[in-house]
Amino acid sequence: MSNESTDASPASFTIGHWSVHAMYDRVERDGVSHKLEPRTMRLLLTLARAGGQVVPSASLLATVWAGVVVTPSSLYESISRLRKLLGRDDQGLYALESVPRKGYRLRWPVAVGTSPGLGERSIAVLPFEAAGPDERLQFISQSLVDGLIGELSRQPELAVVARGTMIGYARRRESPVAIGRYLGVRSVVDGRLNLLGPDMLAIEAELIDVPSGRQTWTEVIELPASHWPQSAAVVVGRLARALTFEFQAGVLPQGRDVPVEALSARSLATQAWVELFARPETAETNLRARHWAQAALQRDAQCGLAEICLATCCWRAGQFGWDGLNEEDARSRAHDHAERAITFAPNEPDAHYVLALIAYGRGETVRAEEALRQCLRLSASFAPAYGLLALVRTRLGHPEEASALCDRALALSPREPLRAVWYLALAWSALARRDYAAALDAAQRGMAANPGLPTNYAAGAAAAQALGETDLAARWVQLLRERSVFGSVPAFFRRMPVATSPAHRRQMLEAARWLAQAGLPETE
Repeated sequence: MSNESTDASPASFTIGHWSVHAMYDRVERDGVSHKLEPRTMRLLLTLARAGGQVVPSASLLATVWAGVVVTPSSLYESISRLRKLLGRDDQGLYALESVPRKGYRLRWPVAVGTSPGLGERSIAVLPFEAAGPDERLQFISQSLVDGLIGELSRQPELAVVARGTMIGYARRRESPVAIGRYLGVRSVVDGRLNLLGPDMLAIEAELIDVPSGRQTWTEVIELPASHWPQSAAVVVGRLARALTFEFQAGVLPQGRDVPVEALSARSLATQAWVELFARPETAETNLRARHWAQAALQRDAQCGLAEICLATCCWRAGQFGWDGLNEEDARSRAHDHAERAITFAPNEPDAHYVLALIAYGRGETVRAEEALRQCLRLSASFAPAYGLLALVRTRLGHPEEASALCDRALALSPREPLRAVWYLALAWSALARRDYAAALDAAQRGMAANPGLPTNYAAGAAAAQALGETDLAARWVQLLRERSVFGSVPAFFRRMPVATSPAHRRQMLEAARWLAQAGLPETE
């Protein structure tokens, strides 16, 4: 199977002790999986199709590097890498044999099988259908699918069918469900592109659950087609983030009566993740998430996602006074879970995000910034990292950067529950710049996103008092006293992230002054 066409290559076959899964660019042996570059897989497929016959070097170059100008050294290097990976058989013979002045052949026998599929956490992205002959639509479709496959592939433990396989379905006749069943995936992403007038582009994407044939999610994005070069990364990131939420929730067992014993550690941890990040922050979601994450660790003591969730639970419990934990104990537990998460899941963006969150809470602001930068290196579409980075940069004395960072977060994930925190970041940055009207506006947007998050009421009360809106400020201070652990100025300082930089200390002292004037007690 190649990027240029769909041929008769088997979906899955074996070479010696190796299992080859062509559609996923993956080979396995003794339970260990190796991801191949698309051209390396194409080289292996070309040799496998020859049935042990010699394939001339010129033919391999023309097939594997079709349309690309390369030298014979490219073929030699690829053969060497593939030979080293596959190794020798029981007789000490390499899988690939070089035939001088002729070419190469696959020495080991090929046994064709059927693809076993990639399980519950597998997804295929179909080329988006272009409605109309406009050449721009063809280009956008290709770049959109390339970007989505790339972003989704960054997520550990999510099996994404390779681009080299999916490009062959550009002129498909089968239904998305039929293709999904053939590929052996749980979900399929499909979509359409249309021009609404001379320059307005409409992108419609949908997620289809293959076993049931149901469409479980859809998203429509409209933008000028001429803006695609500047907007492509945001559009891809927004779709990838939304798909992550829908996919995580979609693979969970349906119904409330599924016993814990029937779930894997990863499924239990995913339950916790959904509670924490797909729903508003509340004491109830925090408690449920902790329950699922603890059950996951009982099943697998090295489940990185469970450690991520427990770190988040402890952080929130410490800041908001949930679960009966005092702030110091909660921060210490959160830190321990966050460091274990990095150990067990170093390539998981959530692990670096939660480490940044805990570091920020402990006053380690520079460490928090670096963890967030690493999170974004792993996944540029990880919207929460931009929102938290806005807070961190504000606390380091750069509040002018917050607006662009939060705009990016909201563009990537406009309906995410964590947007309440991104509005909080905007409010704190505006307070730092003494733009109290903007701070009041952002705080109220955060209250609308999550009415139960007390920190937006604190920022809003400070901004309202500074603007002379004393009744509004007093009302929110009363709410803080009655419904949160921010019931006094000392409690406010104790529960908020530790202020270690001069800029952060100035910001906190000024906010505390406005809150005290609005009626927040200065003693406990």
